[in-house]
Amino acid sequence: MTLNINKTKNKLAIVFSTIVFVIVFFLWIIFFSTKYYKTIINENSNFSFFINSIESRKITIENMLNFWPRFDVFNPIKNPVKFNIDDEPKEFMNYILLDSSWSLISSNVKDDVTESFLLNIVNSDSFYKIKQDSGFLVKKIEFDTNNLLLVFKKIRYPFHEYLEDLFWFSVISLLFSILVYYIWIIFVNKVFVPVEENIKDMSNFIDNAGHELKTPISVIDSNIQLINELKVYDESMMWELKNEVKKLNSLIESLVKLSNIAVFKDMEKINLLDIINEVVSDFKSNIDDKKITVRIKIDKKININSNKDYLYIFISNIIWNAIKYNKIIWIIDITYKNNYLIIKDTWVWINKTDLDKIWDRFFKSDSSRNTPWFGIWLSLVKKIWDIYWWEIKVDSVVWEWTIFKIKF
Repeated sequence: MTLNINKTKNKLAIVFSTIVFVIVFFLWIIFFSTKYYKTIINENSNFSFFINSIESRKITIENMLNFWPRFDVFNPIKNPVKFNIDDEPKEFMNYILLDSSWSLISSNVKDDVTESFLLNIVNSDSFYKIKQDSGFLVKKIEFDTNNLLLVFKKIRYPFHEYLEDLFWFSVISLLFSILVYYIWIIFVNKVFVPVEENIKDMSNFIDNAGHELKTPISVIDSNIQLINELKVYDESMMWELKNEVKKLNSLIESLVKLSNIAVFKDMEKINLLDIINEVVSDFKSNIDDKKITVRIKIDKKININSNKDYLYIFISNIIWNAIKYNKIIWIIDITYKNNYLIIKDTWVWINKTDLDKIWDRFFKSDSSRNTPWFGIWLSLVKKIWDIYWWEIKVDSVVWEWTIFKIKF
């Protein structure tokens, strides 16, 4: 079972981290693709506008050669010749002017380009149209004078940078997903703690319940077999069978209560003294049989905000625990002091090592092993105080007393 839970946790962590990676990487693709295509569209539009201005003679070659404008403020229609030579162009356009024999007339190339790149432009007719090449927008213009003008502008966000960004951010997304995986494992481990505890509790519960059920069933089976062999009616055996059946019924009823106690019910204001008196009254015959003296000292004004059934089960199980393990002619003190309900019995004692175990299902301390009662009642108490977040403290002195202190 534990192995299956660990596999499930790992699968959840892997699935979640994979989803995170896919989502983050997909978002990066959208972001960089949008950036890339928006840049290309703007670059093409601005470059085309500039080339059209040259081809339509809105700007002459002499103007272009002598006054290279700031491209971001360039407008040849409104201001065809007045360029500020001192302005540093934000987006520089490289040019090379060649004569008919391809000898250099003038040039202004600031970007790093190779000779093969330039020769490719000169030799290829495809560059008479605006074209992208090696991260540049390129245009070749041939004038009537047979002069050849090469204009090329570096793209601010070329395709290779776009691919590099996708690669590095995919690496970052992967590392982030790995981090998410380990964070998710920690989170899942914490989330699964109550599940694992419930499974472990259920496993222990089944083992203990099976053990407790076997005892009365074994007695019933052996007695029935003995009666069958003797072929006679034995009243003592019949009573023993009846008592074992009662034990089984009691155990089953307790298990049903324990399984249903987590269902939260309506709350109301309940007088603490009234509920204590009701519990003591219900146990009067058991108290009288043992000649136990119950001393109650609680102010009538103390009220508890709770579900009445839950509060009754809670208090009655603690008081009943004090009664059933108490010796004859002893005392149970029930008081309310400093916001604590205190239930103290005499003679009933619990080993210090067992104090944390008394809330476990079917647990019995060594001093109560021979009693006919099932160690299930205090587990009901624990479930109720877990629901209401009450505080409970237990202390015990061997051969003397046990005390329960409850803060509502």
